[in-house]
Amino acid sequence: MKISLRWQIFLWYALIIPLLIVVLVFIAQQVMVERLHTTGDHQLKERTEIVSSIIMSTGEISPEACEDLIEWLTEQQFVYVPAILRISDPGRNVLATFGDIPDPMVPTMDRQLRLPVIAEGRFETVRVKGEETLRLYTVPVYDPSSGEFIAMIQTGDSLAQLVAAEETLWPHVLLVGIVGSILALLVGFVILWRGFRPLDKILNRVQEIGGKDLSAGIPEERRAPELQQLAYALNSMLRRLDSAFRTREVFIAGVSHDLRTPLSVLQGQVDVMLMQPSLDEETKQSLKGMSKEIRRLSRMTNNLLLNAQLESTPVYTPGEVDLAELLDEVAREAQVLAEGLHLKVSIPEIIVIVGDYDLLKQMVLNVVDNAIKFTPKGGSVEFTLSQEEEYAVLRVSDTGRGMSPEQLAHIEKLFREADASREFGRRLAGLGLTIVKQIIDLHGGQVEIHSQEGIGTTVTMRLPLIPPPVVAE
Repeated sequence: MKISLRWQIFLWYALIIPLLIVVLVFIAQQVMVERLHTTGDHQLKERTEIVSSIIMSTGEISPEACEDLIEWLTEQQFVYVPAILRISDPGRNVLATFGDIPDPMVPTMDRQLRLPVIAEGRFETVRVKGEETLRLYTVPVYDPSSGEFIAMIQTGDSLAQLVAAEETLWPHVLLVGIVGSILALLVGFVILWRGFRPLDKILNRVQEIGGKDLSAGIPEERRAPELQQLAYALNSMLRRLDSAFRTREVFIAGVSHDLRTPLSVLQGQVDVMLMQPSLDEETKQSLKGMSKEIRRLSRMTNNLLLNAQLESTPVYTPGEVDLAELLDEVAREAQVLAEGLHLKVSIPEIIVIVGDYDLLKQMVLNVVDNAIKFTPKGGSVEFTLSQEEEYAVLRVSDTGRGMSPEQLAHIEKLFREADASREFGRRLAGLGLTIVKQIIDLHGGQVEIHSQEGIGTTVTMRLPLIPPPVVAE
C-alpha cells in the first residue's frame, strides 16, 4: 500500500516528536531530582560544619564535653542542627549520640567509621527495610592549631520528603509528556496540512486541466519560492505540451483529410472495374482484394481523424438513438466485410437512449471490425441488445482466436488508464479499442472484455438509459 508524502511526514513526526518530548521531560525530571539531592547534601554539609566548628572551638574531646554539646544542640532546636548526630574519638569509639537513630542503621554507620579517613568527608545513602531512607555524611575533625585528628562526626537527614517528592513528580512528568505529545501532534497536523495546501491547489489545478486546454496553465498567486518554481516549471511544460499536441492534431487532421480523397477515388475506380462483365475470375478476385484493403485503409484513416478529435475537442451531439436500428445498420455494413463468416443479430426489444448516433455507430463498428478481423472463415459474429437495470447492454461475441491472459491484461490496462500507451492498441486492435474507450467514456458508460484463447471474445458495452450530464467545452 502506497502512503502519500503528507502521511509519511506526519507518521515520522508522530513517531519522533512524542519520543523527543518524553525524553526531554524525563531528563528535566532527572535534573530536578538531582538538584534536590545536591541541595540536601549541601545543607547537610553546612549543618555538619557548624557542629565541627563548635568542637574545634572547645578543643576538648571527651564524653562529658560531647554530652554538653548534645545538650546544647537539644536546647537550640534550629534548622542548622542535623536530625541525626554521632561523635566518635579517633579510635572510632562513639562518645555521644543526638537524634533517634534506628537500630538497623547502626551497623552501616559503624562501617562508615571504620573506612579510611577522607578530609572532605563521605556521603552515603542508607536504606533499611521498614525505615525511612537516610542520607549520611561522615567527616573527620582536626585540631586547628596542631592539625591533629581529634574526632569523627556523623550527621544524617531523612530522605522521606525527597522520596515523596520523586513519587509525586513521576505522575506529573507522565501527564506532561502525554499532554505535550498530543498537543504537539495536533499542532503538527494543522501545520502540515496548511503547509501542503498550496501544493494541493497546484495538483488540483493540474488535474482540472487534464487533456483539455493545456495553455490555461496554473494561475499566478503568492506562493513559497519552491512552490512558485514548481508552478513556473509546470506552466512551461504545459505550454510545450499544448504546442506539441496542437501540432500533432493539425498534422493528423491534414494527413487524414488528404488521404480520404484519393482513397475514395480508388474505391470508386475499383468498384467501376468490378462492374465490367469482361473481367476474368482471377482479375475479379484481385480487384476484390484491392477493394477490401482500400476499405480497411479508409477505416484506419477515419479512426485516426476521429481519435485526434476525441482527444482534443470531442463533439458530442446528443439525441434519441434507437439502438436496435443502429445494430441493424451496423450489421448491414459489416456484411460486406464478413466474407465467409456468419453474422447473427439478436434484438429482442427496442431500446432508445440519449447519445450521439454517429459516435455510437462508430464505436460498435470498431468492435465489430476487430471481431471480423480476428475470426477465421467459418466462424460467427453475434450482436445482442438487452437491458440490465439502468443500462442498455450491447454485446459483440465472436468465435475467433481469442486473446491470451497477457494480451487481455494489456487491454484492461488501456481501459483503466485514459492515457495508457497506444502501443497496446496498435499491436492488438489498432486504434479501434482506443476510440471505443473514448466514446464510451463520453457517454458515461462502461466496457468490458472477456476472452479465452482459441475460443473467442465477447465485448460488452453498457450505456446508461439516463443521459449523462453534458460538460460544455
